[in-house]
Amino acid sequence: MATDLSAGPGVFRRLMKKVAVWEETLNYSGVDYTFDRIASVERELAPLKDRMRQFEASRQEQPDVGSDAPTCARVRSKI
Repeated sequence: MATDLSAGPGVFRRLMKKVAVWEETLNYSGVDYTFDRIASVERELAPLKDRMRQFEASRQEQPDVGSDAPTCARVRSKI
């Protein structure tokens, strides 16, 4: 954004128009706020999702240690 401040008529008006355009780009609407909040929540949620995936993967990799052990019903029936 080049600012032409040559000493001609309408210099102040052009400057004020450029300031108004610049200020308009700085407006932070409700939609912008919502998108920023969603992005923030997604950033916070990403590590949790990764930890859950790792947890699920580790649960599937571990063999079921108690599968060969007799159940309580079998033990009681033999008593």
